[in-house]
Amino acid sequence: MSGAAPLGAAAGAALDGLDAIEAAQVRRCARVLLRRPLLRAEGPEGEALPAVRRYADRLQALFAAYLGYRLVVEPGFARLAKTGPVPSGVRGAHKPTGAPFTPRGYAYLALALAVLSGGGGQVLLSALVADVRAAGAEAGLDLGTGIVDRRALSAALRHLIDLGVLAETDGSVAPWADDADREALLTVDAELLGHVLAAPIGRLVRPGAAAAPPAAPDERHAVRRRLVEDPAVLFAELAPEQAAWLRANLRAEADLLEELTGLRLEARAEGVLAVDPEGYLTDRVFPGSGTVARIALLAAAELLDAPAPEGGGAPGDGAGPPWREVPADRFAAVVAALAERYPRAWSREAVRDIGRLAPAVAHSLARSGLARVRPDGGVALHPAAARYRPVPDGPAGDEAPDPDRPDPAPRPGAGQGALFGL
Repeated sequence: MSGAAPLGAAAGAALDGLDAIEAAQVRRCARVLLRRPLLRAEGPEGEALPAVRRYADRLQALFAAYLGYRLVVEPGFARLAKTGPVPSGVRGAHKPTGAPFTPRGYAYLALALAVLSGGGGQVLLSALVADVRAAGAEAGLDLGTGIVDRRALSAALRHLIDLGVLAETDGSVAPWADDADREALLTVDAELLGHVLAAPIGRLVRPGAAAAPPAAPDERHAVRRRLVEDPAVLFAELAPEQAAWLRANLRAEADLLEELTGLRLEARAEGVLAVDPEGYLTDRVFPGSGTVARIALLAAAELLDAPAPEGGGAPGDGAGPPWREVPADRFAAVVAALAERYPRAWSREAVRDIGRLAPAVAHSLARSGLARVRPDGGVALHPAAARYRPVPDGPAGDEAPDPDRPDPAPRPGAGQGALFGL
C-alpha cells in the first residue's frame, strides 16, 4: 500500500548511524519503556534511565514514527504516553494483593489525582482524605466512609505511592484503611504528577462538558499497537483496511518489529502472534506453574481437540476458524475429569472444590488472552490457544515434522498454515 514505506523507514531511522552495541542499547531502552511506561530513577529498572536519557531523541523518534506514542524524558523519569484506543489485552491497575481495581477504586484514584493537582509539596493524609471526599460529593458521587470505601481509597493512594507521585515522608497509608485515626505525612512529586495521565485533561470526558476527540491513529499505528500490546491478533478482529495492510506488508513489518522491539512474528492464516524469545515483555507467562495453570493448559488442549459443537463458534472472516464456544457445564466436566485423572499431579487444596477450580481455570486462560469468560460461566477459546497444545516427550530425532511449525520469516501470500486452527 502506498505510504507504508516512509513511516517504516522513519521508525527504522532511529537506529541509523549506530553500531551494533548502540543499536542494541536503543532497542533495550524501547523494551524497558514498553514494559514500564513510567520509568523512574528510584523505581523498578531505574538503572535504565541514564541510557534512555542518552538516546532520548532516537527513542522519541522511534515511538512517534512506529507507534504514534509520545515520549517525555526528564532528569528523574521518562513517561511513554500510550494514547489512543486501548487494545483488548491491556490490563488496568492492581491492588498490592494483585486483585484488579474496582470501579470504586478507579473513582478514588481519579479524585485523588484531581485534588493533588491543585495542592502543594506536602499534605497530611487526613487532609487529603477530606479533600477527596469533598471532591467526590461535588461530583455527585455516592461515596461512604466505611471499610469498603477506606480500602478503595487506600488502594488508590498506595498505587500513587508505587508510581512515585506520592512518598510516605512520615507514617504510612496502609494502616489507615483499618484505622481511620491513623495519620501520615505525604510528599507530592508535582512534576511527575503532571505526566501520570497519558492524554491531556481537555480530552477527558467530564460531566456536562464535551470531550475533545483524540486524533485518529494511522492504520499502521493501530495495527502495530495491537501487535505490541495485545500480541495475538486475528485478521477477523481488525478493520478490513488494517487486515489488508498487514497482509500486504507482513514481511517488512515482521523485520521492523524485531529490529525495534526484539519481538518475532509467527504468521498464520488466521492472523499473527508476536513472541518475545526472552519473555521480558510477557507480564503473564502461559503455560504457567501451579495446578490451575497446568490444568488450564490441558483443558484447553482437550476442548480444542474435541469436535466443535453445532454453531459452537463466533463468526470468522473466512481466513480461519472462529472462537470455540464451550458451555459452562462442559468446561467444568473437562476440568473435573483432569483433576480425577491425574490425582498425584495436583495440589490437594486446589482440586478440593471443583466448583471453584473450574472458574479459576477459566480465568487463568482469560488472563492470558486465550479465552473469554461468559456471564453464564461458559468459555470462548481463542484460536491461538491451539498453539499451546502439549507435545509428548520422545527420543531425540523421532519427532515427526510439524506442518504447522511457525515460519520464522513470514512472507505475504506464502499460504501460511493454520497453527491457530481448531
